[in-house]
Amino acid sequence: MTVSNRICPAPRCTVEIPASLEIEGLCLQHYLEKAFHKLAAVTLDFQCERDIDYQVMEWLLAQVSFAVDSLAQEDAQRDAGQRSMLLELILGIANLNEYMRHSKMVVGRLR
Repeated sequence: MTVSNRICPAPRCTVEIPASLEIEGLCLQHYLEKAFHKLAAVTLDFQCERDIDYQVMEWLLAQVSFAVDSLAQEDAQRDAGQRSMLLELILGIANLNEYMRHSKMVVGRLR
């Protein structure tokens, strides 16, 4: 995994930002925290029947590709916890997307 020679800006973090996360500007751990935070916020909004921020949802769906690509890299320096979090992120996004899709189908049938 190549690095960008930039250090993650999160407080007290000294980890270099991987090239694959240069756009996000975060190390993998802080990127995952950001992604899980966004996933939790969108999930809560949906469960509380509030308007969904579809830009955030699109961002989350795009992260599935990143997570899959990241897991596929054999040379990546990922520990078991990070691999587990990447898998959990994929599953969480997929579950929310399916739940939203199913809910729209049920509402459509009720009308």
